[in-house]
Amino acid sequence: MIDANEPRASEGRPDANEPRASEGRPDVGEPRTSDGRPSRTGGAGESSRAASPSPEARSTRLRPALTEILAVVVGLALVLRYAWLMDDAYVYFRYVDNLVIGGEGLVWNPGEYVEGFSSPLWALLLALVRSLRLDYWSFVRAAGLVSFGAFSWLAILANRALTPQAARGRTGYNVPLVYLAVCYGALCYFTSGLESPLVLVMAGVYACALVRPRSSVFQVFLGISPLVRPELAVPFLLSLVFIRIRTRRVPLAAIIAALVSVGGYVAFRIWYYADLFPNTYHLKDALWASQGLTYLWDAVAPYGTIPLLVGMAALYLWLRRRVGPEALRHGERVAMAVMALAVAAYVVKVGGAPIHFKDLAFPFALAVLSGGGLLEAAAARWGPGPRSWTVVGTLALGVAVAFAHPRQLPRPPIVRPVALRHNVTQLISDAAFHRSPSAGLIPGRGTQADMLSYDAAERRHARAPRSDRPIVESWCKTAYVHPSTPVVHSLGLTEPFLARTPVDADRPAHKFGLEQLAEDVARVRALYGFRAGAFESALRDGRGEEWMRRNIESLRSIEARAYNDHRFLENLRLALRPPETIAVKESEIGRMEKRAD
Repeated sequence: MIDANEPRASEGRPDANEPRASEGRPDVGEPRTSDGRPSRTGGAGESSRAASPSPEARSTRLRPALTEILAVVVGLALVLRYAWLMDDAYVYFRYVDNLVIGGEGLVWNPGEYVEGFSSPLWALLLALVRSLRLDYWSFVRAAGLVSFGAFSWLAILANRALTPQAARGRTGYNVPLVYLAVCYGALCYFTSGLESPLVLVMAGVYACALVRPRSSVFQVFLGISPLVRPELAVPFLLSLVFIRIRTRRVPLAAIIAALVSVGGYVAFRIWYYADLFPNTYHLKDALWASQGLTYLWDAVAPYGTIPLLVGMAALYLWLRRRVGPEALRHGERVAMAVMALAVAAYVVKVGGAPIHFKDLAFPFALAVLSGGGLLEAAAARWGPGPRSWTVVGTLALGVAVAFAHPRQLPRPPIVRPVALRHNVTQLISDAAFHRSPSAGLIPGRGTQADMLSYDAAERRHARAPRSDRPIVESWCKTAYVHPSTPVVHSLGLTEPFLARTPVDADRPAHKFGLEQLAEDVARVRALYGFRAGAFESALRDGRGEEWMRRNIESLRSIEARAYNDHRFLENLRLALRPPETIAVKESEIGRMEKRAD
């Protein structure tokens, strides 16, 4: 994808990122002729033209090398092999089916306006899929394949841009692509039913946007990235600063895209949900850095990520002394590393996630992509013989990473991923539990074969009478297959009152102490309905709990949000209020049996 505003070397303008001939040594960054020999021309204009690749080189710049093609083919096969659905995906499925099939709106329970999902863009995409009467499970796998293909193309594009000019046209080893195309942790999240494939594609988009800062197309994708995950607002703001410094222009395409997409959705959120943040923000906002560091180590230790990044850094420092930082795109690599660290720091701050690798997919992929082009630059100096060994080494790296596995699994998942049992290690689980047939999350045979089809969902919505008595449930799939039953999510994921109750987490995003409070909330809802004033009525009749009496003002405020009338100005006033907090005593919360998921 070449932007019309991107400067071409063929236009005769020296690029600030290209190597200079004045370094005075025949090196990988020195101007060369089209056949790869050092240029003997002397004038500044001639040096600039000699440093530019030939038209033939430019035309083949994005042609994948054999190593890259092999990596893509293997990666596509493994995406299907590792395909799975996380239980949280059923939150999206219930929201979307209530909108498209039930006609209730984008809600978990009809009439209760709570945004219990994290990715507006993924919810919108699923709504489009459902409106076409498509099956969720088929779409998740298809989206995984398409997303991996898009990510691979972006990884190739970024690798070519990070490769010094004189080394382009060499064999594309593309270590980042080879590594990520076989890494179990990364490949799992091209499926899962969550927004994870979009997150990984955005890592490739950020890498390409930084090496092509004038590209209006990539800027537009940067602008919509916070709709994929809220924490991507951090690298988006950093990218605006980088593009402004690098191009000396305001990145208007990115800013306009953000104002239209993110700004438009925030306005919708205020009008519909009377809040500035999703419910998941209130639930997960915490400080648990010790567990976050454990989560970070759990993600990088199994796949040799630290040795890989250290090796890339050493290779960079070795090349820097010979080629100079401009030829190696020093600023772009540093920007990728800073953005990866910024997102990783947020994940560490909140304690990570209960599932291995999940919330670190973006920083992990972006950090690895920052090492693109280094091996190509080194191979251009080593000569034909060592270059052949470089290909062998790259393939050996891929094989080693393909057979690596997280600590939760007893053996490499590449062998038989569905049959694997797993252990919860330091409060962190693995996709293997959700992938196993016993979990029942992936449609199988018999009665569950069409569980996620449009027709099956339509039948469920049509046949069961609407119930007024809620159930308390933390298993999202159970809530999904009972669309006519109100559900109080016992861990607070879609529950506005519990999400604002600060209780110590037993695992990241798992506060089992909320389960007793969930029973209390369900009892009030069963007696007085899902409406504003229900808690006050319960207290007046002597059927409420003491924690409700102490927190009645907060409960009224939360009810005003969750049962609003969609009047924008009134909802804006509610949204601008400081977040409510419900305080409970240790004796008022339960400690239920902890699940292994």
